Amino acid sequence: MRAGSPFMRKAKTRSMTVLASLLVFVFGFQLMASLSSSDAQRLTKNQPTMTADQRIAHALSRLTYGARPGDFERVKAMGIEAFINQQLDPDSIDNAAVIAKLRRLPTLGMATPVIIEQYTPPKPVVSPSPAPAKSPDEKSVAPKSIAENSLNQTPQLSANSSMAAMQNEMAKEDAGKLSAVPNEIRKDDAGKMPALQAPKPTPPPKNPQMVVTDLQRAKLLRAVYSDQQLYELMVDFWENHFSIFANKDDDRYLLTAFDRETVRPFAMGRFRDLLGATAHSPAMLFYLDNWRSSVPRPYPAKGDKPAGVDGGFNENYARELMELHTLGVDGGYTQKDVQEVARCFSGWTIQKPNEQGLFVYRPGFHDDGEKVVLGHKILAGGGYADGERVLDILATQPATAKFIATKLARRFISDDPPRSVIDRAAAIFLKTDGSIRETLRAIITSPEFFSSTTYRSKMRSPLEYVAAAMRALNADTDGDRPVLDVIGRMGQPLFGRITPDGYSDRAAQWLSSGAMIARLNFASALATNRIKGTSIKYVNLLNGTDEVNKEAVATKLTQLTVPTDLSKASRAALDKVVQSDSPPNSSSPPPTVSAVYDPKATQTPSAPMAYVSELVTLLIGSPEFQHR
Repeated sequence: MRAGSPFMRKAKTRSMTVLASLLVFVFGFQLMASLSSSDAQRLTKNQPTMTADQRIAHALSRLTYGARPGDFERVKAMGIEAFINQQLDPDSIDNAAVIAKLRRLPTLGMATPVIIEQYTPPKPVVSPSPAPAKSPDEKSVAPKSIAENSLNQTPQLSANSSMAAMQNEMAKEDAGKLSAVPNEIRKDDAGKMPALQAPKPTPPPKNPQMVVTDLQRAKLLRAVYSDQQLYELMVDFWENHFSIFANKDDDRYLLTAFDRETVRPFAMGRFRDLLGATAHSPAMLFYLDNWRSSVPRPYPAKGDKPAGVDGGFNENYARELMELHTLGVDGGYTQKDVQEVARCFSGWTIQKPNEQGLFVYRPGFHDDGEKVVLGHKILAGGGYADGERVLDILATQPATAKFIATKLARRFISDDPPRSVIDRAAAIFLKTDGSIRETLRAIITSPEFFSSTTYRSKMRSPLEYVAAAMRALNADTDGDRPVLDVIGRMGQPLFGRITPDGYSDRAAQWLSSGAMIARLNFASALATNRIKGTSIKYVNLLNGTDEVNKEAVATKLTQLTVPTDLSKASRAALDKVVQSDSPPNSSSPPPTVSAVYDPKATQTPSAPMAYVSELVTLLIGSPEFQHR
């Protein structure tokens, strides 16, 4: 298309450029539904195996949250096999960069009782009952008004508050952090004593949403900055597999320990150890109500109170343990098995959930009778060991091996992974006593992993998409509410899945029109530095590239974001921006990059022009970048 065409003249305006980006973006996603079939067939026909560069790009996109500048060259130099072995051994990787950033989040290292003590809001002040009228000669003191009392109250969240309520609470928390603006001195007051600054508002009392925000920020910061990338992917995989809704009452206090003590130590270890840790986790016991489960305890009538029964079995955890955590919905268990497992875990509870939040076993709440689980007899009198015996049985079932292998293969290979790799991975799982590391190794070193049909066959989740964009562009972020809320609007509020099944790992989960618009909005906001707390330093990113040369800038940005196989449609969209007759330089910076431009920084290269942010928006909004 000629630079002077009507389309190019319209492209000079910012609004039309964004519109063009939107059209390219939506058109790209119209092709997504057929990507795994038609594109896979095309790749199979024309490229029976991945090229060497594709193999490197593929390994980086699947085993990390996304490549950073220089990662492609680094992996090319060391070799894919060495890179995989390095990522499978996270303890060998220095992770100092992200550790320094996590120190800013105070609750991550706190013990659960300390979190509860420090972050429980003060109870509402009870207004006094109206006092009886007093005689005129009695001395009286005017009670505080209801309005005055309300100033000291901090309302507790309701038991079943939604994620929207959680976000509103977090927004209030952020607003409370803003300092008051000093009073300006009026001109007609010259010579007089200047007005005193308005006092800073009292910071809001600590509340449990601060704890949840710290945990969400930590997940994003680790995804962006950690060098232990495969380990962080596996932590996220297991926290989604053993999903817990952060905003269920006391789980707001308990989830920090779940991440720190339950999942992280075992994410690459032995599945039985991880399963046992989740079964003992107060966060899991609270979320799935097992802490309330106990043997029914009849009591006799007393006075005016009739006889009744205390306690009773709760089957929630028993059912999800088999359906979601181990065997799978088709794992061969029955409703009778659910009832028997619930009996085995009776008495596994929490010591004062809203004060201490620690695991405790109460023998008086346990059903000590004989049970039969999946055909295995559990003798009477086993006590606490009944639950451990159930975990042993479930962790070694062939159905569990297949279920875990399928989910891992779906995460790392394709939405519908080949049966061959599932069977091999399940066999390794059973052979190695449930070694997560070796099961994972069998998947990511398999021929199926490097099959041409696997290349870009997975769609990035919102968390993966945001982290990948930030890593590709070397963005700096504090991971706070502005970017967390962006991820939520895309459909994946972190720790925000209400149901225990976790977020789906299939593309259909993320293909709603609202989520697609949210992705484009993020791409544009990130490219133009309009996300508070997150910025791209274009001067550093384009160092060594002539900003006047649009073609050179486009090539550099493409290498950073989509290093291989940019589609014709995406390439055409980039060419329209590159060939635009808008001047690459200007005497003043465009308003969209005001966060980068500093007129006092005369010794640094000129700030990037608007076309740079347009190129970035197109690239990270492209179907190629949306996929991994």
